[in-house]
Amino acid sequence: MRFCLSRYFMFSCSVLTLSCAFVSAHADETYQKQPSFYEKLPVPPKKGEIHYRTPSDPKVMNPVLSDDAYSGAVEEYLWMPLMSLDPDTLHFIPALAESYTVSDDKKSYTFHLNPKALWQDGTPVTAEDIRFTYDLILNPKTHSAALRSYYAGISVTVKDSHTVVFHVKEPQFDNLFTLATFKPIQAKQFKNSRDFNEDKGIMAPVGNGPYVLEKFERGQKISFVRNKNWWGKDLATEKARYNIDRVELEIISDTNLAYERLIKGSIDDLDITPEQWVSKVNGVDKNKFSNTHTQSKSLWALKESNKYPKPYSFIGWNSKNPIFQDKDTRKALSYLVDYKKINEKVMFNLSEQSTSPFGSFTKNSNQDLRSPTQIISYNTKKAAELLKASGWKNEGGSTLVKNINGKQVPFQFTLDIVNISPTATKIAQILKEDLKVFGIQMNIRSLEWNSFLGKLEQRDFDAVMLGWTATLFPNARQIWHSQSQALGGSNFVSYSNPTVDTLIDNANQEFNSEKRNNIMQKINTLIYEDQPYTFLFEPKFVLEGLNTRIQSPKWLTEYAGGTASELFYFN
Repeated sequence: MRFCLSRYFMFSCSVLTLSCAFVSAHADETYQKQPSFYEKLPVPPKKGEIHYRTPSDPKVMNPVLSDDAYSGAVEEYLWMPLMSLDPDTLHFIPALAESYTVSDDKKSYTFHLNPKALWQDGTPVTAEDIRFTYDLILNPKTHSAALRSYYAGISVTVKDSHTVVFHVKEPQFDNLFTLATFKPIQAKQFKNSRDFNEDKGIMAPVGNGPYVLEKFERGQKISFVRNKNWWGKDLATEKARYNIDRVELEIISDTNLAYERLIKGSIDDLDITPEQWVSKVNGVDKNKFSNTHTQSKSLWALKESNKYPKPYSFIGWNSKNPIFQDKDTRKALSYLVDYKKINEKVMFNLSEQSTSPFGSFTKNSNQDLRSPTQIISYNTKKAAELLKASGWKNEGGSTLVKNINGKQVPFQFTLDIVNISPTATKIAQILKEDLKVFGIQMNIRSLEWNSFLGKLEQRDFDAVMLGWTATLFPNARQIWHSQSQALGGSNFVSYSNPTVDTLIDNANQEFNSEKRNNIMQKINTLIYEDQPYTFLFEPKFVLEGLNTRIQSPKWLTEYAGGTASELFYFN
């Protein structure tokens, strides 16, 4: 159960994390203790071994450098933030910090660390660790451009060994959330590093969380063992959590192989794809699954939804490529996507068409865009009009051409997808055939996950199919502001709209949630009009297959993108 900054994930319908765009900034200005969701739960036994699937090796094991979901997946085991969020109420609860205070002018945020907080090597977590990590993030040489976008105009001072103060130049609505969920790394481990980005320590983490990394076998598995000396185990908010002695993340790229491992019992909890849900869980294997947790069968299938919005998938058009610089061209491509056919044949009608980067059904998104007259649907007539307006012509060949900078350029490009995403592969094949009929030649390049990330970071692509997660409090700056175009930043399609930039700045400085929602809706409208992304789909449900030997007091909380795995235990 995670609350994190925006991360991208390969489009495979696996629910990892996502933004929650309908809640306002946290109202508390000074931490006020109140009973948390976790404190109301019974304390289960601490034992057992559990196996999950992860589709790819993590790029890094370090929260400073992590910007993809598969690297982020390891963080919850190893590191704690300053404060956590109650998954049912969104109230802050203590973690590394016992409390916080915010000045009346919202320019000073003081966090008081728990003096008992320790790194896994037994040394204390101090304010110097906070400052060291923060300085590292702000260092332009550090490969953390996406994370750095959240800390613009903020500085930090150490008041004493257990008190740190963040100073904000221009207060923003999400400052408290961003700073409270800050995850420090150990200064001692990296203070003598010559090149932090290449330091061996980024794959040999020294954490302060409930588990320690035992072994990482690249392409095979990641093994965590419960830290029996974990300093936080006796906190009232932690006693019912992290009950499994050993956690194995099995690195399985093939979704069908992962499913077979679930059936055989060697995977205990698995995100189920729509195709697997329809053809197997409710098809050939329906007698192997219960609909609810029961001991009558060894497996059960969870299909639920909650207040947590779902991830969205998209095709991103590289605006630095002359073919995609014109808005009409990008919109024409979006009108040539047969959303209904793809949803039926690939998503099995378990998804909704996406119309927003902020959660299509949240208050930060313009619901008018979902009306039949405004939503972009499959429309070849409209596409033809837009292509003509953009200068594309058929001059007797099989491929459209356009005069760009004095040269006749054929409408031909390459779409990059991840090689372990069958969903992306199927959508790409459908799109390729549909575009071909219209005189557009699309090649498909299938890449390994970390190679795919490298292409994104270096802007070495024409178009990409991908998905985004985000935060509980969406800040459009990371992905959509023109200042986020730098190499390594999240605006990898190089989108630039001065009006959107101004609206993003205004939204971030607006503390009234209703007024901020209105600004975000305007941002959504402009982005949808510009179509730097072709917005594809958001899943309707959390779909998971679980082994019935797993027990849990609650399977899905209100603000989680998947099952409450940190509450799992065995009798």
